[in-house]
Amino acid sequence: MSMLRSLTILLSLCLAGCFASQARTGLSNQIQVFGIELYSSTDYREINGVKGMEEPCLKGYERIFDPLDITIGYGFNRKIRKITTMNRGTSMFGITPGMSVDEARRLARQTGLNEVSPVRYRSDDLSLFLHIDAKGNVFGVTVETIK
Repeated sequence: MSMLRSLTILLSLCLAGCFASQARTGLSNQIQVFGIELYSSTDYREINGVKGMEEPCLKGYERIFDPLDITIGYGFNRKIRKITTMNRGTSMFGITPGMSVDEARRLARQTGLNEVSPVRYRSDDLSLFLHIDAKGNVFGVTVETIK
């Protein structure tokens, strides 16, 4: 009986690891910003020939790629914890800079994120922030890890 119990526990732990990895893989499919992935330890110093400018912040540091209109935030553990884009050729959760705020809100809710405010959406481990201009269009999107 204890052998069966041990095998069951071992199988459960293995499956839990697989499902966690699938969740992160699914997340990376939702973020289309030059191949950048949340939680990744990739140290982006240059993207498409553009060198990033590094600035410290309270949670680590950020690398800003002005010509590309993106910013990557790294935690003290050197993993990507935040991605901000204002580049119209990118998207996060289907939300692209330049689209209407109504469409962006619909897409945010459709992905299963909970509305915290009209511009902030949240799940268990991440936050999505919509940057809105005076005309009611999205000019930027930020996704950030919470944990």
